[in-house]
Amino acid sequence: MNYRYDTVYVNGVAFPYTPVHDAGQNDVDLDAYTNTAGYTIRNRVRHDVKTLDFNIPTMTGAELKKLLELRNPVWFDCTFFDETEWAIITRKMYCSSPKYTKYYIDNSNPLNNIYQNVQFGFVEE
Repeated sequence: MNYRYDTVYVNGVAFPYTPVHDAGQNDVDLDAYTNTAGYTIRNRVRHDVKTLDFNIPTMTGAELKKLLELRNPVWFDCTFFDETEWAIITRKMYCSSPKYTKYYIDNSNPLNNIYQNVQFGFVEE
């Protein structure tokens, strides 16, 4: 399959909310703390965990329902262009809990509701 560098793919299918996303790498620490002398003590668990953060201005209820379906099963393959490796890579990821502001426009059919400022992320296993 030919992948476009500006598109995120979930299980081989183009994710509709790209290319507008924030990508990053995060360190995962276990019980990190700053001591009384002001030094941060880190118990590094993993380095360079890939993350993709999305902020969608407006979604319909039907679109939000499809997004929430990504969370079952929890894990999926995500293919995207990663700047640290300067290549298109595939990683096992999960979808973080979305946050949103909801506006009800149709009390009889929630698929027609409008959701604004939908924020969620994909996080590497």
